[in-house]
Amino acid sequence: MASSIEYHGYTLTPATKLRIKPRGWSLEVHITPADRQTGKRRCRAGNTYTSEKDAVAHCLEFGRRIVDGKIHPRGKEGESN
Repeated sequence: MASSIEYHGYTLTPATKLRIKPRGWSLEVHITPADRQTGKRRCRAGNTYTSEKDAVAHCLEFGRRIVDGKIHPRGKEGESN
């Protein structure tokens, strides 16, 4: 179901997965500069959703907020959580 969108010069790609514990669809989005294949940021949060459709919508909103600078995910080098 993952469908990428372009937003302010970035490609946002939902990467949600069905989790067993806690049961639900994960919140993860990959953010890549639209004009490149490299430089992908993997951003995720601990939220889960009951449906894949809801998770994808929240992934895209999460990505938009990151691009807009409204939230600043942290993580290991080369990865954002």
